[in-house]
Amino acid sequence: MSALDLLSREERNLYNPAFAGLLVARAVQGHEQEHRSGCHVLLAVLAPVMALTAPLRVVLPKSISATTVNWIERESAARVHLQQAAPLLGPLVKEGLLLGLRAETLVLEEQPLLRSTQRVPKRISADTPEVAQIQRASFFLGRWLPRAGDLHTIFTLLGVRP
Repeated sequence: MSALDLLSREERNLYNPAFAGLLVARAVQGHEQEHRSGCHVLLAVLAPVMALTAPLRVVLPKSISATTVNWIERESAARVHLQQAAPLLGPLVKEGLLLGLRAETLVLEEQPLLRSTQRVPKRISADTPEVAQIQRASFFLGRWLPRAGDLHTIFTLLGVRP
């Protein structure tokens, strides 16, 4: 049984591989803008999972200058929400990552994941405010999460494993 089978019809319409692939690309775009380097695959999957988790998305900091440690202390329920959502959303985002690689919107070069510039527009547009908010959150997380340290530190702070 795939992860999509566990979702309602409305959730399947929103959380489909094409949209998940777009969210991975948004996280990579954010990472490249902030850090001028490719984004690690694990981070490129984690950011969309967090962005798709509504209770977590609404409490994200407004600025990338916020420290992850302080945010986790202030928003302690965020770890719980992520730990509950990750097993379901992780496989969906991985499907999106694979679709993005096949469609050449993402290019994998050794460890970092690089965005293919000609395929994904930088401007975020969407049919609904929620879809735009999810895309902006994924972009923000691609910029913000690496400021916490290396991958091991990020995953430990959030209480999840790759």
